[in-house]
Parts: sequence; C-alpha cells; structure tokens
Amino acid sequence: MNKSLAFAGREEEIEQLRALYAERKHVVIVGPAGIGKTALLRQVRQSCPLLLCEETSSLRRICDGLERQLGWKHYRMYVIERKNRLLAYTRRRGEPVALDHVALTPPRVSRFVEQLAEGVPVWIACRSTLAEDIGRVWEHLYKFERVELPPLTLAETRVLIEEAVRLGNIQSEASEHVPQIHRLSRGVPRILEELLIELAAREYNMATSFGRRLLAIDRRIQEIASEIQAQQAGEGKS
Repeated sequence: MNKSLAFAGREEEIEQLRALYAERKHVVIVGPAGIGKTALLRQVRQSCPLLLCEETSSLRRICDGLERQLGWKHYRMYVIERKNRLLAYTRRRGEPVALDHVALTPPRVSRFVEQLAEGVPVWIACRSTLAEDIGRVWEHLYKFERVELPPLTLAETRVLIEEAVRLGNIQSEASEHVPQIHRLSRGVPRILEELLIELAAREYNMATSFGRRLLAIDRRIQEIASEIQAQQAGEGKS
C-alpha cells in the first residue's frame, strides 16, 4: 500500500503503539479489511523490533512464518515440537510477537497464543474481536489493550486526492468530487488506493452517477482479480 495512504491520520495510533510496546503490553489492533493493520505493524516494526507472522490460520502456518523469519528449518519435526521450540526461544529472546490476520482461531492456535503471552508481549491484528469472528482466542482478550483503527475522514481523503491531482497522477476533475469518492471508499485506505489506481488508468465522468458507478465496478473487478491470484498463489504453496 502507498505509504501516504496507509498512514494518513495514523500518527496518534503509531505513537500509542510505540508507548504500549515500551510498556510491554499485550495489544489487539482492530479494524476492517484494508484499513491498514498490516501496514501499521510493519511501520511500528521499523523502530520497535518484533517477530511478525502474517499467516495465522493454523498452528502449522504460524510455525512456518516465525521459523522463516528466524531462518530455521524444522527437519520433519512434529508441529508440537516446533511450537515448543518457538515458545522456549521467544521467552529467552523476550521480543514481542505479532500475529496478523487473526480470525476463527482453532483451539490449538488459542492455546499457543495463551502460552506465548505468558512469556512475551503478544500483538494481535484482527477485523473483529467478537467470539464468532475471532474464535477461541477471544477468551484471552481481556488481557489485551485495544487499539481501534478508524476510517479516513473526509478531510484526510481530500488531502490524498488533491495530492494525487497535484502530482498529475489522476484527472484534475477528481478534486471536485471528493465527497463522492470518499463515500465509494468508505474511508478505507485500500479501497481509496484502488480507486485512485483506476482514476490513473482512465478518465471517468465523475459528474454523473454512471461515471461513479463505472469507477466502483472497475475497482471491484480488479479487487476480485487480485483475490483470485492470491488464492491461486496460496494453493500453489500448500
């Protein structure tokens, strides 16, 4: 994601996360898809070292992700052996561990998070903390400090669109229709970025509802294509 989009209006959240890092708190970062949770974790990681795992759907995949960062090989070890090795290492190292895209956690992942949190600060990024969305790890969230990422405001969207117009990346007409583009994006940085990409690729008659609908449709088509590619890439790895 473009840095200016990912971090627009996020200065307060970045400082809050840095403070929580210094206090060695457990943290849960909450926000809808595309709001910038992953980008925020990566940004904080530049000044606050932490292990970051972005594939958290199963215990095996968590082990794969963390071991890959550490340069480890598992040499046909069982998942439980790998998990125990990681728990022992992270406790010795003392560095916080961040788990991204957490959802519908099965019991094994929930137990791992609980055990991990006994030794080091744990950060979780998720779309929802409701039990039916996040799964069994919900039982442990009372120990976590909550950081909620709000959508971009209309003013923030305006700044980003006007900057894109100033740089000549998109048609100048777009600056006259900031409220409409903001509604299309719902204040979600990723959606706004995709809309700007479409505006950079071709011109739309933003003064008409048809032109705005066409822009939204084109964005959605590209989004679906990207989802299919990501799914195929994931299937190729498994």
